[in-house]
Amino acid sequence: MSAELIASLAEHPWIDAAEAEGDTVRLRPARAATAVRPEPGPLISEYLEHWGEVYDFTYTAGSGPRSDEPDFSGWSSSETGEPFSTEHMTDWVDRTVDLVLAARPRFVLELGCGTGLLARKLGPHIEGYVGTDVAQAAVDRLAAEAGPGHVHIRAAAHEVAAPAVRAAMARAGFPATGPDCVLLNSVTQHFPNVDYLTAVVVDALRLLSPGGILVVGDVRDARLLEAHCGRIEALADPDPATLAERAAARARRDDELNFDPATLAEAAAKAGRPVCLTVHPKQLTEDTELARYRFDAVLSVSTAAPARPESVPWQGIADLLTVVGSGRAVRVTGIPNRLLSDDSGGVTARDLADVLANRDAVVLFDTRDPARLEVVAPASAAPVQVEEVAAGATAHEPFTRFLTRRLGELVRSAARRRKTPAPAVVVDLGPLAAAARAADAAVDSADATNVPAFLGELDRIASQAMAATLGRARVEGTADEFADALGVAARHRWILRRWLAVLTEEGLVVHDEHGYRLPAPVTRAELEEAIGGLDRVRDGMGYPPAMTRFYQSALRYLPELLRDEVALQSLLFADGETDTAEGAYRDNPVNRYANGAVAHLVRAHAASSAADRPVRVLEVGAGVGGTTADVLAALAGRPKDYLFTDLSRFFLAEAEERFGDGEGVRFGVFDIDGDPAVQGVAPGTLDVVLGANVLHNSRDLGATLRSFRESLVPGGLLVFVDTSREIRHILASMQFLMSPRPGRERAGSGDFRAGTDRIFPTEAEWIARLVDAGFEPLGSLPAPGHPLHAVGVQVFAAVRPAR
Repeated sequence: MSAELIASLAEHPWIDAAEAEGDTVRLRPARAATAVRPEPGPLISEYLEHWGEVYDFTYTAGSGPRSDEPDFSGWSSSETGEPFSTEHMTDWVDRTVDLVLAARPRFVLELGCGTGLLARKLGPHIEGYVGTDVAQAAVDRLAAEAGPGHVHIRAAAHEVAAPAVRAAMARAGFPATGPDCVLLNSVTQHFPNVDYLTAVVVDALRLLSPGGILVVGDVRDARLLEAHCGRIEALADPDPATLAERAAARARRDDELNFDPATLAEAAAKAGRPVCLTVHPKQLTEDTELARYRFDAVLSVSTAAPARPESVPWQGIADLLTVVGSGRAVRVTGIPNRLLSDDSGGVTARDLADVLANRDAVVLFDTRDPARLEVVAPASAAPVQVEEVAAGATAHEPFTRFLTRRLGELVRSAARRRKTPAPAVVVDLGPLAAAARAADAAVDSADATNVPAFLGELDRIASQAMAATLGRARVEGTADEFADALGVAARHRWILRRWLAVLTEEGLVVHDEHGYRLPAPVTRAELEEAIGGLDRVRDGMGYPPAMTRFYQSALRYLPELLRDEVALQSLLFADGETDTAEGAYRDNPVNRYANGAVAHLVRAHAASSAADRPVRVLEVGAGVGGTTADVLAALAGRPKDYLFTDLSRFFLAEAEERFGDGEGVRFGVFDIDGDPAVQGVAPGTLDVVLGANVLHNSRDLGATLRSFRESLVPGGLLVFVDTSREIRHILASMQFLMSPRPGRERAGSGDFRAGTDRIFPTEAEWIARLVDAGFEPLGSLPAPGHPLHAVGVQVFAAVRPAR
């Protein structure tokens, strides 16, 4: 391959790096070219312009005969290629309008108003309306027929807070506080990626007046993308031998953004405002892809704490009417969605809506399982905080394929000019893309696929163990009454409160006006059978037997752990050995993946650092060295000043014996809640700060991150592994290590977690804290869609800005 070609590509403003790999060229796009903020980069802009041109053509050729009749231009089935029926599309419009008007908005800003399908229906019910669209033909047509208080302008979704949009709202009579509804319906599928979605959602939520809503409608659910593609392929060729392969290939080629409710929740959590969420299935009469594979979401800005309705399992339509009419706040869960489930007792969202007509209740999606529906009564009890949903996000982003195609065109053009063969192109989306490949290489693919199932079973059994322990109290009442009955030590009472909260979410505990109660306590015999069965479940999962035995012991000793009669350390470090802890922090697929990613990120950063001096690394909370070994191996042959630190001198002694012979490795006590400068780390001297499973222990996470930022050189790397959801088997084991000793404050007592008893931020909250601390996040791994993403253990990477 021509060196001149590679050099010319590396100089292109869209490309940050170009590297020859045999007959392939690996290109890393320049961050400025793919940025969304402060303004879209040229590649994002080109992607958006493509969709603008598509819809300009579609609307110019639109067939709406009169301005007062709906124009359904472009609405065709991807399964048959035929236009959807007028009756079906009218049903689709009416249900969306109902969802918006349920909040009684007065001033609506619609992003992507299209041909005015919703504007015409909303108009008589609101005082002011502004519609934006990227298609000038649609804007011109609607502006010509607009009445008083209705304004239409050409603007893209990312311009929601732009001066032109604000001026349009002023012309439409909007109050200075902003709209009380922003509407984004059947638009997000044309966004390039989740970064763009996040920017639009954050700006829209910040623009809303207090109490306002953001309606994100007609979203293609990423979890159902392959199912949808399978249905299309089966209609074309039902051959089962190739159906799954063809469906997966079609899903990979899909050129629209698909995402799930967790992705939307993660985006909303970054707005810096209290936001709640409800997720609604499409309540359509006709069974089409619009009803099966899409959802609507309502994000509401409110400082009021959401209600906690009692969780009630689905028992059928007759029971539903009784439960809804009981006068209690209830959430009926586990309702099989007939459109997506083979359950013979399944119903559709429209069936439920018809049954519940004129009742104060709402039909929802189960945010964790699209094949399940829920009913909440009263409807006001339905919203949940976005932080409760923002975990395990899944998205299909079309921008990656666009980049590969567009940069491929650039390479072929450059090759033609030099009369040299054009190489194949691989797009590398930055440091995390390479780190993800290294992490995948560190884990057997079968283990990565199977381990989440084992951990899910472990979570289920942990919930049973917590419920069985609570059942010993034989009380019905407050958390303190449960704690008193069980003799819970003062420093562990926060753990019991978290048990009650999560088990209430799962339906194993009921919380009502009388307090907490267990409707069906788990017996010791049932629990023991489940705990013993873990060994069978673990077989072939790539998970170490020592860790399984540790969790089995912890679940059996829960009453004693709560009373502080048994210390978790005695189970984790039995006979003073670290084998079990090694299994927890290194010798399992989850941590092998994480450590592989961390090691690659540190090695790559060290390679880009000054070669005339050692790379300076601070590892905090290094513990048993589960991550240390991989990072030191990655730095082999590189001059380094590596400071291994922990609060515990036990770990330091073990580490000195294990790593003490390594060149450039030092050891010391370090408190992440303390000032690094006071602890011997001067400001602006470190190239890398890393930590694994430790930062959640910060008393004030923001203060800790800011101290790390000040310790790094400009451009320095922070990389850490931590948990991004409340994992049940951790809550019933490792969480006991987080109860403070006398004189120490509990983790989170000085930050946004104070008063919640929560320890682990969500993925979105971690990223938001990094931004608040002045870091530039590179992102997190594993990415949504990866089998290990659902586990909830993430690698986060961020850099101190160069200036």
